[in-house]
Amino acid sequence: MPRSIRLTRLFTMADQLANQLQGLQFAGLQSPEAVWRPDVNVYAHEDHLEVCVDLAGVAKQEIKVEVEPRRLVVRGQRQAPDNGCDATSCCRILVMEIPDGSFERVLEFPMAVDTERVVARQDNGWLWITLPLQAEDAS
Repeated sequence: MPRSIRLTRLFTMADQLANQLQGLQFAGLQSPEAVWRPDVNVYAHEDHLEVCVDLAGVAKQEIKVEVEPRRLVVRGQRQAPDNGCDATSCCRILVMEIPDGSFERVLEFPMAVDTERVVARQDNGWLWITLPLQAEDAS
């Protein structure tokens, strides 16, 4: 007879941080200029958050990252992929699923991040943003 197993803990982090992350919000509004929203993964560590943004084909100089204590905004522009030939003379588009144009992604966090220590790097089409959590005042 099959046994059901109940998972009681998905993260091995401090309970306080886990509870705060339950309030993680992905802002539904985007600027009117934004044509598409890139996908993200958000990872929680004891002392920082790590955000991975899927930005395949986006040039580094086309990405703008804005960080506020409880908000991250990633925006920019992606050019359509170029297959190297004039579309009217040598091919017909059969499927076009890769969005191009302006993009924006807004994440709002339930805890403050240290905006002075944020680090971003681009690696194989992924934009990785490390957001150190702001130390809480003991006063």
